Amino acid sequence: MINKNIDIESLLEQLGQRLKNARLDRNESQELFAQRLGLTRQSYSKMEKGSPQTLIGNWLAASNILGRLEDWKDVLAEKEDLFAEFEKKSGKRQRAGGKRKRKA
Repeated sequence: MINKNIDIESLLEQLGQRLKNARLDRNESQELFAQRLGLTRQSYSKMEKGSPQTLIGNWLAASNILGRLEDWKDVLAEKEDLFAEFEKKSGKRQRAGGKRKRKA
């Protein structure tokens, strides 16, 4: 369990550093970026430091400002099982409806 916590902390720190780098690439201050997010500069600073208390909505809003919102589409997406897909396609064909009516 301890290793998982360290991994989570490390990941949050990396995300915070990436956010900081993206903000600096745009030549924006923490104050300005925080205002865009509707946060205080102190709350935004914690976000850049990888605080686990940062709401996911703030990460999404920051990603949207940076034009990276699309990057979140695969987070928690169902994993594709190629074997199950193959079995589904190669299985017997099923009827679309119920019983057929007999012609009189």
